[in-house]
Order: sequence, then C-alpha cells, then structure tokens
Amino acid sequence: MSNFSLADRRTAERGAWLFDRIVATGSLVLREVGETRAGEVAAHRYLSSPYVTSEVIVAALASRTRQASAGRRVVAAQDTTEINFSGRSAARRGLGPSGDGVSPGFFLHPVVAVDADDEAVLGLVAARIWSRGAAKVSARHGRACEDRESARWLEGTRSAAEVLGPSTQVIGVADREGDI
Repeated sequence: MSNFSLADRRTAERGAWLFDRIVATGSLVLREVGETRAGEVAAHRYLSSPYVTSEVIVAALASRTRQASAGRRVVAAQDTTEINFSGRSAARRGLGPSGDGVSPGFFLHPVVAVDADDEAVLGLVAARIWSRGAAKVSARHGRACEDRESARWLEGTRSAAEVLGPSTQVIGVADREGDI
C-alpha cells in the first residue's frame, strides 16, 4: 500500500494492488491484470473512484520511483506519444485533435527512470497528459516558452531533478525536440 496516499485507505490499497498486478502480468488489459472476474471488477472500480485521478496515480508512482532510485545512477528518459482514435471516434468525447489535426486523441509525455548500471526500470518519474484545443494557436515564436507545448521537456527535466534527488547521479535523455 505504501506511497498510494489517496483520501481513502481502501482506495490506496487497491491502487497499490493494481500497480503490482500490472508489473507482475506485464499487461494493461484489466481482464488479465485482475486475474479473475472479481479482480477485473475491482480494477474498474478503482479507476472509476472519485478519489482517483491521473495526477494522484502519477504522484504515487513518482514517490515509489524516488525510493527505488535512492543511491543509484539513474537515466531519466522522456519522450512524447500520441494516443489517436482515428476510425474509432464515434463514442469518444472530451478529446481534442490529435497529431493529424482531425482525429480525436490526446498526448502523453512520460519521464521514466532507469538504473544506469543494470538497466532496470525503476519507475515513472512524471507524466504530462493533455489534449489540444480545437482552436488554432498563435505562432510559437510569439509565445512565451512556458506557454508552448514544448515546455513539457523542461517540466520533465525539473520533475526528474525533484523526484530523483536521492540518486547519486541523474542523466537526462530526450530526443531532438527536447533541445528547447
């Protein structure tokens, strides 16, 4: 249960259980993660809880990662991925345009900690999740750095410095878009 500091203890315990099951199964399919019908229903209930948000889950996982990284040389790798519902958009609500500018979707920018010496994945450091608005935005050259989508690279680096503080060394890795 540790590090899943949610408002309700039972919800915190379920979050820790779900995370451990995801690691054990290597799957995100709730039917597999839950192992039984009751486990699958429990996972759905956890994710539907009013106490559970993406921010709460990321904070809990970052806390676990902080503990796992203490005293280690750590690589903090970050990149962005697009979740696109092209062709499956009829029932999707509340999403903005994805990378193609048309299909509904959202973006995920995780920062993952990896042990530099044994290459073990230590966990999630941070994640930014967003969808774009339907309106056109002004040219990026006319906006402050913190108002651009590319500010996520700086946010990821700051999060890595904060969360991975107990590490002996933190090495940041990003692709060429991260040169902001």
